[in-house]
Parts: sequence; structure tokens; C-alpha cells
Amino acid sequence: MVQHTEQVLEWSVLIDYLAKEAASTLGEACCRTLAFAFDLETARVQQQETTEMVHILEGTHPLPSLAFPDIRNVLGRAQKEGILEGPDLRDISLVLGLGYTIRQYLQIHGSTFPKIRTRSLNLQDLMWIKQMIDSCIDLKGQLRESASPELYQLTRKSQGLRQTMRQQLEGMLASQEYENLLQGQYFAERENRCVIPIKAERQHAIDGIVHDISGSGATVFIEPRHLVELNNAIKFADLQVAQEERHILQDLSSRVAEHVWAIRENLSCLADLDCLMAKARLSIKTHGSPIHLNQEHCIDLQNARHPLLALTKEQVIPNSIRIEGDTKVLIISGPNAGGKTVSLKLVGLFAMMVKVGLHPTCGPDSKMALFGQVYADIGDSQDLSKDVSSFSGHILNMIALLKNIGSPGEPANRDALVLLDEVGSSTDPIEGAALAEALLTRLCELGCTIIATTHYPTLKTLAFRNPHVRNASQEFDMMTLAPTYRLIDGIPGGSSALEIAKRLGLDSTIIQSAQLLIQRQDHDLDAIFRALQNTHTRLERECEQAQHLRQEAHRLCDEAQVTRDQLRTQEQEDRQRYRKQWQQEFSKAQRHLNQMVNDLKKDKTLSNVKSIQQTIGALNQEILSHLPNNPWVSSEPLHEGDLVEIDALGTIGVLQESLEGKKQVSIRVGTQIIKTAPSAIRRATSSSGNKPLSGQQQLSGKRSHSTISTELGSPASDQETGHYQQELVIRGFRLDDAMEMTLAALDHALVTQAKYLKVIHGQGSGALKTGIRTLCQSSPYIQSFRAGDPSEGGDGVTMIELR
Repeated sequence: MVQHTEQVLEWSVLIDYLAKEAASTLGEACCRTLAFAFDLETARVQQQETTEMVHILEGTHPLPSLAFPDIRNVLGRAQKEGILEGPDLRDISLVLGLGYTIRQYLQIHGSTFPKIRTRSLNLQDLMWIKQMIDSCIDLKGQLRESASPELYQLTRKSQGLRQTMRQQLEGMLASQEYENLLQGQYFAERENRCVIPIKAERQHAIDGIVHDISGSGATVFIEPRHLVELNNAIKFADLQVAQEERHILQDLSSRVAEHVWAIRENLSCLADLDCLMAKARLSIKTHGSPIHLNQEHCIDLQNARHPLLALTKEQVIPNSIRIEGDTKVLIISGPNAGGKTVSLKLVGLFAMMVKVGLHPTCGPDSKMALFGQVYADIGDSQDLSKDVSSFSGHILNMIALLKNIGSPGEPANRDALVLLDEVGSSTDPIEGAALAEALLTRLCELGCTIIATTHYPTLKTLAFRNPHVRNASQEFDMMTLAPTYRLIDGIPGGSSALEIAKRLGLDSTIIQSAQLLIQRQDHDLDAIFRALQNTHTRLERECEQAQHLRQEAHRLCDEAQVTRDQLRTQEQEDRQRYRKQWQQEFSKAQRHLNQMVNDLKKDKTLSNVKSIQQTIGALNQEILSHLPNNPWVSSEPLHEGDLVEIDALGTIGVLQESLEGKKQVSIRVGTQIIKTAPSAIRRATSSSGNKPLSGQQQLSGKRSHSTISTELGSPASDQETGHYQQELVIRGFRLDDAMEMTLAALDHALVTQAKYLKVIHGQGSGALKTGIRTLCQSSPYIQSFRAGDPSEGGDGVTMIELR
């Protein structure tokens, strides 16, 4: 039954394609003798090995070609103490060199490919044998003259004697004495002795030994008498060279014989790697993917394509096949020539491929159960030589199948995948359908996973009577009256025999007569199946459209996110630019304020104070005139006592007076009274109200965009110096935010004529402290700075003295 299954599934055809991808004869032999894995761990390891080899082939550092000679017979002769020839030793050297190269490669890249590295642990370092052989044998399989000192000397001696012989012969050919005797101006070798061609009728004119005669009899090859001794010397020298070469080959053969087992181990490992590389090449060629294996009898194949069709056709319609949960039987129905048998064979081939480490031709998220046995009854089992009809052949196959599976209750039965094509066919439809249903029920009870194709209506409705049965159908396009080869899951399909016959050209009157003969019940059932298919196709199309719209929505959302990020970046750049601009304005205002303070110190009369206040107000209005209208001013009127936020400082205070008819209003911030334009304040929001306030003002990170004036003589002032003490807490903020807050605090301190600023940044990682003190070194507004005293907070505080 197993052999029959492999035959009907065309397993040998797939293996032939695999073997063609091997680079060596041994690798090809390994491909043809692959052993099936019967445990889940082994099958998963084989899948992982193939995946790693695919990554190697597609990576930037692929393995070298695993083309190597078959040296099994050579090793056998060496083991029997035979003397190996030069080409044999050269082939051994090639194998050992390739093994060393692979070993070095995996030592470098093995961590990336752990499964292949484990498989290659048996590769032994036999480089010293290769080097020994290479020192004696060249790439053509010839012994090198330098193989031994003795060989070198003997070879040189032989070459010298031959050179002397050549000079003697060339002199004879050029001599007038032999001009009329020679048949041609050349010399030759016969029986490893140098001879000259003499005319047959003049052979007695020269003293020598006859070694040969030409085919026509016109030429006699004679060794001149005076060259006999020289020829003897050459012969003896050649014998000495041959003897030394034999000694060298014998020594090399003995060395190889001592390590035959290790060399065979390397040879076997290289053959396995070549087979693995063939699997990877086949996976790349068919666009295969590693699959998730399980023992829960779950089959979930996504975008699956028949591997043989993927190898022979450019376009193959993919299908998804699912058997999971309580489903044990999948019944595929649909039109003739619609692809039912292809789907059946596809699952069978996949079940066998995963057991030998081949990547199935399906999507990467697919799942496949590991079955102990795969049984298939596909095609016509008729055998005239044995008087077996088609129906009898199918029944005999089923009998053999039931014997192999055994009786119910055996755990091993659950590991069987059974594939039945047109189950119960080739007999009376009613009896065949009943027999098919009974057979499927028995196989389901035995725990098998079954996929069957059928045209029987009673089998198409079996899923409504048996919870372990699931329907699927090959789609038929009623517009074109042709199958689409798409598999629809969950619904049965009509056979559409009359439509296909019409499309193939059968007489329309015959088709009309057949339609009248069909029983109304069967006709209605077939119409229902077609309606179900049409509804499924429509819903599937709508789902695809919805998916497309969802993807478009995601794309637009991503674009909006990018735009928002760009706007935020632009906002930060604008804030930086505005900071530089207003720093210049504040510097100008600072100079005016310093001059006014100095004047006030010299003359503290009431008229002078009022004059200075008017000048400060005018300066404030001049700067405010350059600012745009504040877009955040609330439409709700503000009243005395409301909590307001000063946008220029990012601080919160209490409004001290009504806004009506006033160019400037007073705001109490902590212990200070600040005056600013009504347009520069707004009602404090809930988020604004979260900003901390203490007896000493904590400044926020917002940058100042307008000027303010502080009422002289406020409670927070030092009456003798006119300077203000301020404090900024940036502990816990990010560095960028803390720098923004510090710059805003410096601006505020300059406007309010504060002499000192206390920045509390804490210890932490030291990033805030380093950033603040780097800023202090470069700021033109800072006179000096220092770490706080222990009573002030130590190194977690920076005390800044302003100019």
C-alpha cells in the first residue's frame, strides 16, 4: 500500500527533481534514499536545516560548490592494501580539501547556522593527508618529480639520456649517409626503444634490430646497432623511475589506508550536505517555505501550490486547505477537471515532504501535521491481467488499507492520513454512496484524518449529519462555464457536468434532454450548491475590498503620524529661532533697565520714579507691538481674583484688578507683583493649574515671547540692591526640557532685575548638572556660577549670579 501511495502521488517524480539539484553523485544518491522521520523533533530539525541552508545560499557568504568525486571504490582498494594510482590520490585530496573548507566555514559562521554546524561535527581535520598527497601528486593526477629526492635524480638522469638519444637521432637524420635509406625525416619509438624509418628495400643496408614494419610494408623501423647501448641505458633508467614511483604510491596508499574510516566519515558528511543543499535549491526554485509541524492532526495550508506544478508551470493558482479541531474528514466536491485530485495529491505530497526536510510550496504561516503513514487511493485501479475491474481494484485497496490501520483504539492509528479519490465510484451510485459513507465513518472511528473527493450528493451533505466532517469545493464560474481551480472552504459544490459538457461542445439537444431527466430533488440540490458558491465568492470579494480599504486607512493614518511629527519638529525649530530673536530684544531691554536702575539709585525722587515707570511701560509696549495677537485668549471675561497664566513666562498667578480700560494689569505670582498687558494673559486651564507654585516661584519650561515689568518695591525685592532672588526646580525633567526651562528662567530674571538664580537639578546621572553648567559657561548674561553649599543643597544645586 505504501508503494502504491508513492506511485499515485508521483513521489518519485518529485525526488527526481530533487536529485537533479545535487552537485555530486553521492549527493544525488542521498536524495534518492531519503529516510522518513517518524518523530516530531527529527522532522523539525530537518526543516530547520533546510531553512538554514536556504539562508546560506541566499546570503553574502555562500558555501562553495559541493561537487566532489565518488571515492568509495578507491577507499575500498586502499583498505585491501591495494596501490592507488595518481588520479585516485588526487580525488582523495579534492575530497579532503573540500571537507576542510566546509569545516573552516562552519567554524566562522556556525553560530548563525547551529543545526548545520551540528550535522557537520563529524567532519575531521585531515588536511595533513591532503598536503602529503599534494606534495607528490599534481592536479592532473601525475606524480611530481619532487615527490622524493631519489625520483628527482632518476628522472633527471632519464631525461639526460633521452636528450643524448635525440641528438644522436637528429644527427643521423641530417647525415647524407642515411639520406637514401630513410623513408622520412623523423624518428619514433617502438617497444619503448628509439628507432628510425628505413625503406623496406634498403633495410639490409643498415646494421641494426628490426622492431616493427608499417601497415603497407614499405617502411621498416630499425634500431641502429650503435644506439642499442644507449637505448638499454634509457630503458634501465625508466625502470628505476617506475620503481621509485611505485614505492611513493605504495607509501601514500598505506597512509590513506590508515585513515580510511575518517575519510569515509568526511565523504558521508559531504554527501549529506550536498543533499541538504539540493533541498535548499529546490525550496528556492519552488518558492517553498518552512512549515509549523504539529502532532495534533492540524492541517492549515495557506496559499498552497502543488510542488510539481510549481516546477513546471509559471502560474499556479494557490489554495488554502484547513483541517483542525474536531474535523477528521474533509470532503471536496465540485466540477470535473476542477482541481479536486490536484488538491488531494498536494496534501499527500506535503505530508511526505515534511518528513524528509523539504519545504512545502505554501505560505510561511502554514501548519502541517506529522503523520506516521500516508495512504492514497487515486486513479483507476483496473488490472486486466488479474481480472480486476476499477471498482474491484478500489475495494481491494480499501481492504489492504483497513488491515494496515488495524482495529479501533490503537494509538498508532491516529497518525494515518488517508486520501481517497472518487470514493465509492465505478458502481451503482446509490450503493456506491452508501458504501463510501460507511467507509468514511469507519476510518473516522479509527482516528484517521481523511480527505476524499466525490460527486455524490449524500456525501456532500454528510457534514450536516456528522460533526467530524467538513465540506470544501472547487469553484465553478457560471459566467464562463469553466472551473477556476480555486478551493472554497466550508461549502459543497455542484458537479456542473452538464455545463462542462456544453462548454466542450456536446449537442445542446442532448443536454436539454439530460436536464429533463434529472430528478427535481437532485437538480434543486445542485442549484443550492451553486448559489452557495456564488454567495461565498461575492462575500470573499467584499472582504478583500474591505481589507483594501482598511489598509488604505492605515496608510493614511501613518502619513498623518509622519505629518504630525514633522510639524512638531518644525515647531521646535521655530521656538529655537524665536528664542534667539527675543534674546536680542531682552538684551536691549536689559540695558535700558540697568540704566534706569542706576539713575534711580542716584535720584530717588517721586518724579524720577514716575518717569522711570513711564519709560518701562513705553518699552514694554514697543516690544509687545512686535508680537502677534494671542490666539489663546479666552472669550470669557476675566475678573479680579481669577487664576491666570502669563504666556510670556509660562507661570500662573492671581489677577489683582479688573481688565477694563487698562493697558497693564497687576498679577500676584508667589510673593511678587508682576505687571503685563492684558493680551499677554489667559485664564489658567486644568493642565496649567497642575504647575507647582511655592513661596518662591517655580518657572515652567515655556519660552518668553513678551516683556513684563515688575513693580518696584514689591515684597520680594531687596530694597537696598533692587535685586530679586528666584528659584528653578528642574529635577526629574528631561535634559531638553530642562534647558528650555532654564533659558526661560534666565529671561525672567533679567526682566525682573534678579541678581541670583538658584537651579535645583539634583544628582541623578549628572546629565542635568553637566548641561546647566555648560550653559552657564557660554551664556553672556551670567557673571559667575557655583555648586550650592551644603546648606543650599550641595552639588545638586547650581547658584547663578547674573550680570
